[in-house]
Amino acid sequence: MTKAVVVIYILVATATLFMIAILSPPVNFNKEGDKDRLNRRFGYKIILERAPKFDPLLTNIDRKEAQNININNAVVPRRLDSTTSASEVAETYQYLISGGTLNTTLRLIILFPLLDRDPKDGVVVFNELEAWITQRAVERLDLLTQAEFDSKDKNGDSAISFQEYLPQFSQHDIERKEMGHGEAGWWMQKFEIADIDFNGLLNFTELRDFLHPEDSKNQQMLKWMITDRVKLMHPENDGKLNFDEFKDHVYNTYSSYMDFETSGGNIPDPEDKFAQLDVNKDQFLTPEELIPIVPYLYPGELAYAKYFTYYLISEADENGDKKLSLEEMLNHEFIFYNTVHADDDPEGEEDHDEL
Repeated sequence: MTKAVVVIYILVATATLFMIAILSPPVNFNKEGDKDRLNRRFGYKIILERAPKFDPLLTNIDRKEAQNININNAVVPRRLDSTTSASEVAETYQYLISGGTLNTTLRLIILFPLLDRDPKDGVVVFNELEAWITQRAVERLDLLTQAEFDSKDKNGDSAISFQEYLPQFSQHDIERKEMGHGEAGWWMQKFEIADIDFNGLLNFTELRDFLHPEDSKNQQMLKWMITDRVKLMHPENDGKLNFDEFKDHVYNTYSSYMDFETSGGNIPDPEDKFAQLDVNKDQFLTPEELIPIVPYLYPGELAYAKYFTYYLISEADENGDKKLSLEEMLNHEFIFYNTVHADDDPEGEEDHDEL
């Protein structure tokens, strides 16, 4: 093939992709019938605020509602904060079409080479997609933590004291050490566990553990979280679960996520899972023994990233090879940009009773 032919081929391919991007219909972000599909597959209420973002561009767009800007006679919402650079604004508008709708076809074409990295073989496998979405989840955790950090660090010393974070509690409240849920002693215990260097202040990482214990690597924080859930479930018990309590209050949630993760594959029955977790074989599960299944019982940003990856691949993998081609992603572009909504709940409460 001559160089001239190669150049012509590249130009034609580029023009074709450009026409696809321009002519593709705008995505309906409220497409009926899709918003609850992930919830049904999970068998669990997905919390809207924790729904993963596939595209980092959406994080920029969703940061903060701001003024409307007129671009080429089309009014588009600018949801960018004061720290957003001019280049970021320009990049955002590059992928918006008339009316401010995100051109998802063009975005997928641009993002695909960034997903297909290890190896770079023209398809996206689970590990590649999970790494991408997990990074988005970490960025979201950091963004939420930084916002809270900035709002609480009143003296600007880059550390958060207990009094700065919870000024409503007096020294007398703290000294009473009331351990009821939400009392000063309860908050202080959580604060002290997050404070891994024992200096009485929370740095950025410690505050993130404090705010999002389900995503923490601090084993003591995970233990505290599970212990607190057990106390809420059974205030009178000793902080341990027997088999019946495990089966009635924990196993269903665990198996729902496992069913989705394994596509209906081999899921341990309650007896086997209980025995596997009961390391000391005393017929009770302690908070430490429940830590391995925290992502199934109380999923955070990182757990949702994994489950969202399973969802995307299961929905877009047309030929069942557990890999996504660019064509498959373009054929199902809606799911990559659809926010996962929780089912309507007029009472505002969850209908499950897991930890």
